[in-house]
Formats: sequence, C-alpha cells, structure tokens
Amino acid sequence: MSDLEKAILKTIAFFDIFSYPLTASEIWKWLYKPQGKYLLSDIREALETSYVLKDLLVSQEGFYSLKGRSHIYMRRKQNNNLAERKFRKVIYLSKIYRFIPFVKMVAVCNSLGYSNAGEKSDIDLFIISRRGTIWLARFFTILIVKFLGMRPTEDSKKDAFCLSFFIDQDYLNILHSRMGTDDVYYPYWISNLIPVYDPDNLYEKFLEANSWYKDYLPNAYANEFSKEVKTSKLSNVFSQLFLFCFHPPFLRRFIYNFYRGLQIKIIDKNLKSLINIDTRVIVNERMLKFYSNDNRELFAKSWRERVRKLVKN
Repeated sequence: MSDLEKAILKTIAFFDIFSYPLTASEIWKWLYKPQGKYLLSDIREALETSYVLKDLLVSQEGFYSLKGRSHIYMRRKQNNNLAERKFRKVIYLSKIYRFIPFVKMVAVCNSLGYSNAGEKSDIDLFIISRRGTIWLARFFTILIVKFLGMRPTEDSKKDAFCLSFFIDQDYLNILHSRMGTDDVYYPYWISNLIPVYDPDNLYEKFLEANSWYKDYLPNAYANEFSKEVKTSKLSNVFSQLFLFCFHPPFLRRFIYNFYRGLQIKIIDKNLKSLINIDTRVIVNERMLKFYSNDNRELFAKSWRERVRKLVKN
C-alpha cells in the first residue's frame, strides 16, 4: 500500500467517525500526515485508479466513504442544509457580541465548523478575548445567551450555544491543551474553525501561532466566511462606553478579580473537580476550557481501530 493510499484512508477513516463522507478536494485539504507532497490531481488519480482504494471505498455523487457506509451521504446532505439555519443564529449573536469590548473574535467550532451539526445539536463557539479580560468576556457572553434563552438545557440542546472555550488574545498558541501527540482531533478542530466575527484579524494570527497543526494537515488552509460580521460606528461607540463603565483603568484589577471569583464560585462541582488535572478542563488567565465530556481520547481510539483494519503495510 502506497503512502498516498494510506493517507487517504486515514483521512476518510477520521471523518467516518462523524458519518461525514468527503469530496476529493476535501480529502486533499484534510490529508492526514502524508510523507510526500501531493496535488489535488494526485488524489483524484488515486481515487480513480487505485485497486486498493476501490476495494475499500465507495463513491456516491463525488463523495467518498468507507465501503458499507454509503448511507452517510444522505446524512451529510441533510446536515449541510441544517447548517444554514444554525449559522444565521451565530450571525445574530455575533452582531450583539460586537458591542462587548472584551470579545475580539467569535468562531464556530466542532461539527458546525464543517457543516455537520445535527438537527438537535447545539452550537459550539470559540472566543478570543481582549487581553487581560478573559473572565469578563466569559461572563458577559454567557449572560447574553442566558438572557436570550439560548443556553443548552437538560431537555433540549437544539440550536443552543455552548460557550466552553475562551483564550486571551496574547496567548494564542493552544498546543499545551493538546491531548498528547496522539490527539488526532485537535489539528482538525483548528482547521475547521470558521471566523464569524474577527475585526482585528486574530484568526490569521491564531493559525500562525498554531502552525504545528500543519505537521498533521500540511494542505489545510484558512477558512473564510462570506457573511462575516463587521463592526459599526454604533458598536464602536457603545463598546468604548461599555469598556469605560465595566473596565475603567483605576478599577481594572478589582473588577477582574470580582468577575473571576464570582464565576469560579458558581462553577459546577463536577467541573471544579476536573480543573487543571488534564486537558479537559483548563482554568487560568490565558485559557478557559470547560469540556468535562471531552471525547478526544475516544475519537483517537475509534480512529486507530478503523485505521488498523484499513491500512496494511
């Protein structure tokens, strides 16, 4: 089995975990750790001519999946259609967040990042805060979604917002929160971020700070969102007033400690018990990450099992 055939199978195996078939161009973009440099034409040629790949893959209207998994093609189409509705909600919320001076970037992450969120799933956001205000960014962003009734509940997560990952704009490198070198999910997580509100071009700086993900996905490139939310004269004026009222220079440390203490006090007991013992729940002045159900280890195990069955020396 050639290096390219192995890389193609490893890539398709990863997205198979999420029932997501890929086009040839997506396989090229997300090609996992190839030993050589390959063009899109190389991918297409391999898919069309390789007997190894033809024996293990099935194609339906240009979407490639593992043999026996052709039914996931319809699921992808359905979820792609759902994505438009969910992105409209993200745009609506981001237009409100632009009035908060502590929010410097809002990006869609996880399944919606590649338009694969299900009907009943929530919407995951990744937020970069103004320097030194990460706890204020978290407080006001969560306060707004609670006020709007957009937080997940035990009864329903449909189109609700999960705000569980914040970083400070001065600390963009998230390598330390990777789950070891076997964390196959994290490079894909980075590559699938969709910036919806990014007035200071922090998304580009974030990718540069995390260029290590290109060691895994050398063909990955920055994503663009055609309906990216922009600042306005009104939002600029309001945010400055907001900043002066809630973060005046002479009270910054006192206010920051107040909001930090308030939120730590009301953090769920289960999350508190997990703080900083591994990479699931991270709480410091640079990063706030609250994923008690972090499935990266499960994804890595599931991926390895698929690869073991598919890839032979």
